[in-house]
Amino acid sequence: MQGGFQTAHVIGRIYIMILKDIISGVNVISTTGSRDVEIKGVAYSSSDVSEGFCFVALRGANTDGNKFVSDALARGAAAVVTERADCNCGNAVKIVVSDAREAMARISCSFYGNPSSEMKLVGVTGTNGKTTTTYLLESIFLSNGMNPGVIGSIEYRYGGSRFEARHTTPESADLQKMLRDMRMIGINACAMEVSSHALSQKRAECTGFDAAVFTNLTPEHLDYHKGIEEYFEAKAVLFARLLETEGKKSAFAAINCDDEYGRRMVKKCATPVLKYGMGSGMDITCDKLKFNSDGIEMKVITPQGNFDCRSRLCGRFNAENILAAVSAASGLEIDLSAIAAGVESLSTVPGRFENVPNRRGILAIVDYAHTPDALENVLKNARAMLREGGRLISVFGCGGDRDYKKRPMMGKAAGSLSDVAIVTSDNPRTENPEKIIEDILPGLSSSASEFSGENGYLIIEDRREAIAKAAAIARSGDILVVAGKGHEDYQIIGDQKRHFDDREVLEEILSI
Repeated sequence: MQGGFQTAHVIGRIYIMILKDIISGVNVISTTGSRDVEIKGVAYSSSDVSEGFCFVALRGANTDGNKFVSDALARGAAAVVTERADCNCGNAVKIVVSDAREAMARISCSFYGNPSSEMKLVGVTGTNGKTTTTYLLESIFLSNGMNPGVIGSIEYRYGGSRFEARHTTPESADLQKMLRDMRMIGINACAMEVSSHALSQKRAECTGFDAAVFTNLTPEHLDYHKGIEEYFEAKAVLFARLLETEGKKSAFAAINCDDEYGRRMVKKCATPVLKYGMGSGMDITCDKLKFNSDGIEMKVITPQGNFDCRSRLCGRFNAENILAAVSAASGLEIDLSAIAAGVESLSTVPGRFENVPNRRGILAIVDYAHTPDALENVLKNARAMLREGGRLISVFGCGGDRDYKKRPMMGKAAGSLSDVAIVTSDNPRTENPEKIIEDILPGLSSSASEFSGENGYLIIEDRREAIAKAAAIARSGDILVVAGKGHEDYQIIGDQKRHFDDREVLEEILSI
């Protein structure tokens, strides 16, 4: 869509536009008041409203934005977008729409001038590998002389600034403003994680992707989605609709066709597809693949040509992530030498198979793995790196107020692949930690015996105590994996968010 930034008044980073211009692409049911009013901002939280803002009343799972219209009006809202015709909007312009989330995306895109049209934008979605793929893309962009930004689950960063990620993918009003702010300081490429929640909630509407990457799909977020098929269909929105209707003319998809859902996703695409993977019939694949504790070596095969690739990232799943990033970069016609240099220059990704140095001869790893598939992959990768006589010790738990069905599967993965598995608390939130552990145990006990002093499983609810016990058990040559929280530096117990960083705790304990 064509943005309105060219006709907006800009003072510093304050944008002023006429209401009729920013709602021109919105499916409006009715308007009460003048469409010629000036709009100085877009907000969906009444606390963010200032004089002259357009407030969008979103219906959420836990609250209804319509309840806060009076607060928005008191703060100076000039217009209110709502799905309720009976909403009392006072003297503000009332715009009634059928879908407030879609309306906010279109209004925000117009207000901020369709910023994604002015940069290379790659969206990455899938259950696992999104974060690492965006880090790899950022490194490739840098090697190619570009000025990139990253939007994802660890943080939002660009132009030397870093911002806490409240959501993996920001709400549409925040996203469009962030993309505009990027362009204002010269960012010309962005790698962005696109979550299934974001796609379901239309946060990425009106965003012009150059490429969309699909990494894989395994059961996750089934507390939000009603089943794996609904989860798949949420992901498919990016490929089946957004990439075609909102994407650039040259938009394409890069899809992992080793994954069964990836092969299904290809059939959903209305744009060209680059198939990647390690199986046959791929557009981008690899040969001569070697893994060791120092990283990965492989020959990457692309339509542009082949190149030798070295990476300090470890494991087969990271080889897949590299192929994902290479596919997107190749489709963007980035030179192979820049792609190779970008892959090689990335040494680590926070909380993704991150090594915690120590002097005890133990390979200590912290990883974000919080799904059965991710935990299985991490532990398989660690086991493949074991030296003769070494043991694999794992510490893991499951989050509270989240999909309980995955808990026994997590237990089974840890029990079957670890020599010693310690089940502990993750982010219990409002659930009883003991109940969460009880849900894990059937899978754990089916694949391992209770701890005998050498092997087996243990239950230690306190996470710090669990990590300390794992460190006490570990000896030189062992591999210790602490999984589930990765980059997170907090633990949520009840409604309190307390500082807790697996990396800090593990480093401190191993130094004693």
